Amino acid sequence: MSQEPSFFEELKQIIIAYFEAKIQLYKIGAYEKIAKVTATLFSSIVITLLCFFMLFFLSISGGFFFGGLFNSIALGFLIIFGIYVILLIFVIIYRKRLLEKYITDKVIEQLFEKGEDD
Repeated sequence: MSQEPSFFEELKQIIIAYFEAKIQLYKIGAYEKIAKVTATLFSSIVITLLCFFMLFFLSISGGFFFGGLFNSIALGFLIIFGIYVILLIFVIIYRKRLLEKYITDKVIEQLFEKGEDD
């Protein structure tokens, strides 16, 4: 008498395989979302660094420009410093409305973005 798996044993194996596949699908989905957030974060850091260097050299140029206008390089750089202090105060005052909301929205958008297959 050959022992063929009964209907319930086959059903049990199919259900186990289904749940294992479902867990694997959730893991892959989580890895994909983590990869998207990481890629967005990395590209944002690269763009921020490039903008920083552009602003840095523009600031040096501005310092020398204003220094030439007022015949005092120190005064030129002091004017650029004053501009940065005003920008810093503006950012501190409006950081929740502008920066934190924007960053939070972008991270949530990346996490809950539906793929082409969804």
